Amino acid sequence: MRAWVLDTSAIVRFYVPDGPVPDGLEDAVETAWRGDGALLVPELALAEAPQVLLKKERAGLLRADEVDGILTEILTLPLDVVGHRDHVLGAVELARQVGLTVYDAIFLRLALDRGAELVTADKDLERAYRRAVESRES
Repeated sequence: MRAWVLDTSAIVRFYVPDGPVPDGLEDAVETAWRGDGALLVPELALAEAPQVLLKKERAGLLRADEVDGILTEILTLPLDVVGHRDHVLGAVELARQVGLTVYDAIFLRLALDRGAELVTADKDLERAYRRAVESRES
């Protein structure tokens, strides 16, 4: 079964199109809804997404009812929430190697550990993912 790791930027971008929707995001969500794939997120995403949305609310870009509605929608996505405890040490090492934050490296480490495709709107994280995949393939 195909699997994707969605990072927080991709999850939020799915509902707040304030930039380009990441490649593969809509397909991944549709496939997961059909039961033909898995959407993986570290539990960290369930804290980061509300924080990002609240920041947008405080900046006047979203109303409180919009934030609440988006959060309700996010919580209904067919997400497989993965504890990140087992990925922390590897994420710290990965963050050192590629210059990411530990937060971003947790998403990357999960994708690499599970053989899943990473879907992100974060260009730095996308580049790090592509480099990691290329180095594994060579």
